Amino acid sequence: MRILLFFLLSFFIASCSDSQNQTIKKAVSNYNKFFKEPRSSKFTVFKIDTVPDIKKGTNEKSSYFIKQRLEQLIGKSYKNICSENGITYPPKYILFRLFKEEKEFEIWAAHKRSDTLKLLATLPVCAVDDEAGTKLQQGDGKTPEGFYTCKIMYGSSNAFMWIKLNTGEINNYGSVGYGSSFKMCIDYPTAIDRNRTREILGKANPGGAICLHGNCITAGCVSFENKNFLPVFLSARYHNSNTYGYPQIHIFPFRFSEKDKTKMSEKINSEMTPKQLVEFWSELEKVYNLFEKSRKAVKITFTNNKYIFSGF
Repeated sequence: MRILLFFLLSFFIASCSDSQNQTIKKAVSNYNKFFKEPRSSKFTVFKIDTVPDIKKGTNEKSSYFIKQRLEQLIGKSYKNICSENGITYPPKYILFRLFKEEKEFEIWAAHKRSDTLKLLATLPVCAVDDEAGTKLQQGDGKTPEGFYTCKIMYGSSNAFMWIKLNTGEINNYGSVGYGSSFKMCIDYPTAIDRNRTREILGKANPGGAICLHGNCITAGCVSFENKNFLPVFLSARYHNSNTYGYPQIHIFPFRFSEKDKTKMSEKINSEMTPKQLVEFWSELEKVYNLFEKSRKAVKITFTNNKYIFSGF
């Protein structure tokens, strides 16, 4: 059933236009019957304030408007959460971590990169490839695992990239041209991803266009309920990209402290052998453990298909 739903979603997403919104909404509804956003008391709730509806004639597509509108909607709550966690507001250094199997997304923040980072929020992911195992080729529906940066992007011809930023409409499914379009896309595939695909699948296309967005729909992307995507995007806007580059995102198959890599490698479907998976995950686990111990930003590069990491 999951594979069938994935291919249906892939088809709809690839051919998406405004006139197909009702079809896609039905696909999303069917998908979410099986893959729902996790519920837990650990998740952080950003309160959405009631603000006047957007005035007619406003340029809702501009980056300036989107940032200011998000601050109006969740700025007070965001500031309070920073205060509760001893984080300077607004934070100037942001690090994201995603745990696929748990469908948990963390926002870590500090005033500057050299500071000890603090956990600002843990948010549920509504739709993602939540089976361990990294992306290897275009069309496999997988979410990459590894270390990437997130670039902010605007505009889209796909309905699931649009959110109407009125208090009462935020959680409505998107419609092309109605409201604001904003997302973050990761720099997959990197050279190390391309090399891995080449070694395992030869000339296969590793794919791309992996983004973080709202509207709870995915074919490899990381998608949130709209209310939970707002603080993710606003955090990226607060991050000082001019000084530190784009925000980092660490994507892990699961929380290593809670899972046995060997057992996990033997129970999933992947083009990688269990041995290859364990070796790959062991590389990711090194960074996971370093950050768990230090809570410091990690400098990550790679050579000869191995990650090289150190403190800044």
